[in-house]
Amino acid sequence: MPVEAGMPAPLFHLNDAENDETYHLDEALQRGPALIGIYKSSCEASKTVFPFLEKIHLAYPDLTVWGVAQDSANVTRSFTRRTGVSFPMLLDGDDYSVSRAYDIVATPSLFLIDRSGTVVWQRTGFQKASMVELSETIAGLLSVVPADVVAGLESAPAGVPG
Repeated sequence: MPVEAGMPAPLFHLNDAENDETYHLDEALQRGPALIGIYKSSCEASKTVFPFLEKIHLAYPDLTVWGVAQDSANVTRSFTRRTGVSFPMLLDGDDYSVSRAYDIVATPSLFLIDRSGTVVWQRTGFQKASMVELSETIAGLLSVVPADVVAGLESAPAGVPG
């Protein structure tokens, strides 16, 4: 059964594509909420959503943001450069352990996880309106004013199926 809002987030640890550093979700949640985006670089919706995730990453410094790639390290590094992402891009590996644990049905699959480890927001594919909703939800978790994550990305389509 796919992980949905209200469910506990499966914990994981994965290596970064850039420097092979290991990242642990349980450790990240001790610092605050986390947003993970499971993606495939060949997916058009994934290509569309990552500039929005970068804006979210820059707007909310107390939020951990990670990409979880269903690609090789080389492909992931190339995707990172093409999309301008500055947050860690982790490798799901040949066994797709995180994709399987979250039981995703398509990419990208986004999960916002609160400090207690509960998924509080989840979406698949890309919808511009959902990025606004995500920003508002993050702002609520962090008790800050919501950031405008669409500014500068208005030319993005309203939606791209996953």
